[in-house]
Amino acid sequence: MRHVSIFIDEPRALDVFAYRGSIFVLTFDGHVLTYAVSEIAADLQAEHGTAGLVAAYALFSSKGIGASPEMKSIWKRTAIKGSTTLVLRSGPIAESRTPIDASAYLDMRVYYNQLFLATDLGTFGVRLDAGGSLTDSVTELERLVGEPTEHLSTGMGAIGASLGSEGLAVFTDVGARDRGSQTRIECRSLRSSIGWGRTVNYPTHDSFEVLSSQVTEDRSGRRKLVAVAQPEDRSRTTVQSLSDSYVVWESGRLLVADPSGIASLGRAAPTSQRHAIANASGVEQPLWLGVTGNRCVVTELSDQITVARGNQRARLHSGPAISVRTFGGSHRYRRLVAATVQGGLLLSAAFVENEDVG
Repeated sequence: MRHVSIFIDEPRALDVFAYRGSIFVLTFDGHVLTYAVSEIAADLQAEHGTAGLVAAYALFSSKGIGASPEMKSIWKRTAIKGSTTLVLRSGPIAESRTPIDASAYLDMRVYYNQLFLATDLGTFGVRLDAGGSLTDSVTELERLVGEPTEHLSTGMGAIGASLGSEGLAVFTDVGARDRGSQTRIECRSLRSSIGWGRTVNYPTHDSFEVLSSQVTEDRSGRRKLVAVAQPEDRSRTTVQSLSDSYVVWESGRLLVADPSGIASLGRAAPTSQRHAIANASGVEQPLWLGVTGNRCVVTELSDQITVARGNQRARLHSGPAISVRTFGGSHRYRRLVAATVQGGLLLSAAFVENEDVG
């Protein structure tokens, strides 16, 4: 397995999210930095020539989306034979200060042309402009919930806010001007997953609960969450996984990561047979697990970020991470692994041997 990575110096970076033609970065003091993908690509070419264009295509232009003719031509003539990390001096095109007097910023999502922030003062949202950008001066944000929010999830036209002991707040139809009313699930919620026809709550990192979800589907096959509710018999829906593990419902299947490796329990979990999809990840409980669109499994441990598929494995970063994300549902960013680490942003794309790297 090999990877192409770039490191951008930005010591204020807390969280990062790729959306349309922008990379949004949340800072520790609540500012939102906007990087234009086109500007990063131009800076990569200026500083690193052909290698920079190859990196830009690998990171930001899966299937050629958003790539220039020159970038496409170079990509077709280039074979990724080894791993490389390029250091880049690139700055944001905009910096927006959010009017939230929060002590802690805990999560960020961009969905349906809106930016959502989870803080110790609650969950807030603000609409982007028609071009998918955030205005320089954000004067007003909508407060969705007032309780401290630990995690956000999006999918099927909905957003979920995990409020710890205060439950899980779910808003449907978030793309509408008047989004759906809040549904509060009375349970402990450390995080949640919305997508692939299901809403899943995680009371702990090693347990999960499949909620009762009403889902519709349009003619194009796009699913929409209409309503969500607490199961009638919670004793039969909350599943405790193995100790020292991390479970997540991802890409329509339940994944379990533990020191022995990463396995899928399939769509009918927990009764499905365990199927190994990556070899051992280490000797400790993973802190986070995500899957890229090219089916590479990314794992955050206390001292490294790794990527694996089958018996192939690579280390993307040595040292602790602040946040790590994948964008498996995106066509353009399906290979992208975006992380904030000490000193700045680490953007990576991983490939397995004999992979179609279009």
